[in-house]
Amino acid sequence: MPKSGRRVSMLLLLIFMPLLADVSARVDENPVISGERVEYEIEATGDRVEFPKIESIGGEKVTTEGSRRLEWFEGNRTVLKWSQVYSFTPKKSLTIPSFKVVVDGKEEMTKSIFLQVKRNLSERDGDFRAELNVSRKEAYVGETVEVVIRFMERRSVPVMSVDFVPIRYEDFWVRRVGKPRRYSEGDYLVHEVRYLFFPQKAGDLTIGPAEVKVATAKKIRDAFGFIVRQPQWRTVATKPVKLHVKPLPDGLKLVGRYSIRADATPKKLEAGAPVTLTVRVEAEGNIDDFELPPLRIPDVTIYEEPPKIEKSFRGGVYGGSWERKYVLIAQRSFTIPKFEIEFFDPVKERVERVSSDPIRIEVAGGGTVRSESGERTEKGSSTEPPGTFTGYAAPLLSFVAGMAFMYALLRFGRKRRRRRGLQGGAKSEIEMLQRLLPYISESKEAAQTAENLYANIFEGKAIKIDRGSYERLLEKLREEG
Repeated sequence: MPKSGRRVSMLLLLIFMPLLADVSARVDENPVISGERVEYEIEATGDRVEFPKIESIGGEKVTTEGSRRLEWFEGNRTVLKWSQVYSFTPKKSLTIPSFKVVVDGKEEMTKSIFLQVKRNLSERDGDFRAELNVSRKEAYVGETVEVVIRFMERRSVPVMSVDFVPIRYEDFWVRRVGKPRRYSEGDYLVHEVRYLFFPQKAGDLTIGPAEVKVATAKKIRDAFGFIVRQPQWRTVATKPVKLHVKPLPDGLKLVGRYSIRADATPKKLEAGAPVTLTVRVEAEGNIDDFELPPLRIPDVTIYEEPPKIEKSFRGGVYGGSWERKYVLIAQRSFTIPKFEIEFFDPVKERVERVSSDPIRIEVAGGGTVRSESGERTEKGSSTEPPGTFTGYAAPLLSFVAGMAFMYALLRFGRKRRRRRGLQGGAKSEIEMLQRLLPYISESKEAAQTAENLYANIFEGKAIKIDRGSYERLLEKLREEG
């Protein structure tokens, strides 16, 4: 080829070289340590670039981290460079395959990269260590097992962040307790988290492994040539732990130590006035799922609050208290039966049973409800017939019970509720409501009037109550009673 022709070819190549697609791929570090996060970046130059969607590399899940765009001028034209960053955590050496990139409508391929993965850094030089410790190797179904995960970093290593990955488990109910701790231990800084595991079935179960992600500071040069610190993530894992779980006898659900007591106030009262019953359970064991069967007493209207549960973890023992309040309304004397709890004591390795004492309630001016023999036990339901709330008033049970509960709060001062507009008239409405309560289970008109009074006092409504009609109704009810 003549020299002039070669000059023209070189000139054309120099002119059009910037227009040719430029696709490249690289990793941020090679070789890497097993458990380290690897960043895989693809760059392409062009006006429009379509990067591949990568879900996995070498069987490891890939996360798309983000993309960036750089723009500059070369002569009288604009040049665009695009990059897409992916990350994954390899556990062994592998080859990153070639991927297709579409640049300005043309398909280009990246080159494959062999990535060498070395053994875990914690095994190599002891800079990082992770431990999973359990409080016992054998437990009963439902018994508390304390699990402590400790991550240790050597002080000389520039650590930027430590992240505990949620621990792996099956067939357990798990609760995290306390705040993460950090303290010194020799040449290491220790990070510690605690869990309580409650096995839900018998057999040989596995806890873990637990994983901790740690970021160390790594200096890199950014796209503008500046040296910056970037977190380099790696994963340190513990070994899993086997736990032998033994079944509970006789179909029991509770394991630990429990106590129960019941108290009622007042024990002597007028017909229709409310009794406040408090049942409290103290436990060394899983108190979260504790529940008593519904309380049933013949001819007694019963309202129960949701239980109040307080939990604690002291001295390696998980437990707390369970408390429920009831309001009981009756026209005749009655007995509150005993409450009973049956549980398995893992220390004594036997079934235990505790109970409260029956409580006699004397109602003035009324008869006596027949003697009760049924028991409230956590293991099963009562043998008593259900309490009754007669005739038309049955659909109003929720309202009546709630109203009686508010009445009890007002009369006995156990709890005060803020109310708007309780001036002279409202105070007299409270007295009207108190005088009407003994008859709401006997008269539809009394129940409706009481509901209107309740709405005025506690809900801020302004329902008109005719005082004359009220007095005539009250006189009629007294005569019929």
